[in-house]
Amino acid sequence: MPLISVIIGEGGSGGAVAFATADRLAMLEHSIYSVISPEGCASILWKSAEKAPEAAEIMGITAARLKTLGLIDRIVPEPCGGAHRDHAAAAQSLRKALIEALRQVRDLAPAELVDRRSARLMGYGRFREQATA
Repeated sequence: MPLISVIIGEGGSGGAVAFATADRLAMLEHSIYSVISPEGCASILWKSAEKAPEAAEIMGITAARLKTLGLIDRIVPEPCGGAHRDHAAAAQSLRKALIEALRQVRDLAPAELVDRRSARLMGYGRFREQATA
């Protein structure tokens, strides 16, 4: 069965792992997604939650950064001021994203879905450095 997940606010901790198993993963444009909060990360790295903004920047928890890294498939646009300002417009934008995601996975065989999920999960944490001249 195809699995489509959408992060609509803050996806973190164990929930982040659950989202990672989806066949298609989308985020509302102002959402965040990480395995630990910026405050938790800062507390571990610098022994101070006051460095949370620096940790958040380094972690790259925004929809735009995660899309660039290939960790999410789609950014769902929000109405001006955020989804909470216009529920109907946000729902319509989300509806379009869900329909498109379903189109992309609905005809895949179960074995193909499993293979793609496995490849996605095994690809997390891999990166390529670009050579500089």
